[in-house]
Amino acid sequence: MKLSHKIRKLADPAVAVSFKRAVARAVRPLSVSRFMSQIDQAELKRIRQTHGVPGSRDFPKYVEAERFLKLNIRRAQDLGLDRMPAQRILDLGSGAGYFLFVTRVLGHSGLGIDLDNYPLFREMFELFGLRRIVHRIEKFSPLPETGAHYDWITAFSIGFSGPLQATPWGVAEWDYFLQDAKQHLRAGGRIFLDLNPTRDGSFYTDDLREFFLDQGAVIDRRSKLLFPPK
Repeated sequence: MKLSHKIRKLADPAVAVSFKRAVARAVRPLSVSRFMSQIDQAELKRIRQTHGVPGSRDFPKYVEAERFLKLNIRRAQDLGLDRMPAQRILDLGSGAGYFLFVTRVLGHSGLGIDLDNYPLFREMFELFGLRRIVHRIEKFSPLPETGAHYDWITAFSIGFSGPLQATPWGVAEWDYFLQDAKQHLRAGGRIFLDLNPTRDGSFYTDDLREFFLDQGAVIDRRSKLLFPPK
């Protein structure tokens, strides 16, 4: 790597943020065993035997508990949730529930929103003792009423914005979504979005990037958008 490239890389604010997160994880490590000990191992084994079949439409990789606990421990640490007082979290597209489970062990409470297409996800939510609302997130359609407001609205590996469709969400669709989502936040609440790439490998158009920045987003590693409280 050329010296000039190294210097530009060190001057990149995202590098400083990444370094700060790495230091925080090193200072406050979280052992996977802490989270595994909270899981009914006999039931987890049954779920693995039922759904961990290669080629299954049920996404068998999600029975690999240690792998996905590690991923979601890191997500929680990157958001600082291992260092915060009790937070209320609404997780969109909650999948098998690993993120909500990790945050619950850390002392937070949460609710998932997702489709009910996969028995594995339903059974993992039951295993973790979590709650979810079955709902399809669509453009120009509000989120369901949950009877509560939240400190965080999170969404990881987002599929609801149609990244693999011919016409993924544009500015108008995202504007509607964000304004609606803010109605579900407590004062001082935050929105965190982890985008999936579109068909061409990008995460958003230049217009969308400018829109996200105008909305106050902090963009990290291109795909991760944090909308802090205003």
